Amino acid sequence: MRVAILIIGLIGSLLALSFAACAGAAAGVMSGAGAIAEEAAKEANEANDGTEIAEIDKEELKENMQDLDEATGVVGNVAVSAGAQGLLGLIGCVMAFIALGKGNKATVGAILLLLAVVASLWAGEFPSIGLSNLLQLAAGIMAFIAAPKLAEAA
Repeated sequence: MRVAILIIGLIGSLLALSFAACAGAAAGVMSGAGAIAEEAAKEANEANDGTEIAEIDKEELKENMQDLDEATGVVGNVAVSAGAQGLLGLIGCVMAFIALGKGNKATVGAILLLLAVVASLWAGEFPSIGLSNLLQLAAGIMAFIAAPKLAEAA
């Protein structure tokens, strides 16, 4: 059972870390798009033959920039939460594997695996139920119920 905990936990951690990398890249692109849009608005204002952009357009631009900033924050939060999930799950499954290999209970590893699932729930508005959560939850439950004496015989 200890090998199954290791494999399931590793796959869940790799999925979470890859998701964190994608979300981090998306947050970076969104941040860059905001900077480009702000610069384009300044250039459009200067190229208007001395006439300024209407106040309505300025307010709309400001509102859109705030929405983009909020969305960037949400995606960045997802990236951090998924990264924390991946690291906690990776450490937890390795600790459970080592503890069961020595004939001890894998309580610390199981707690870390379950904390990894909780870390993914901190993502906020983003639906965090995914394959990585299910795999790490299964590995955590297996680590809690794994009998250390059976690990010695295997």
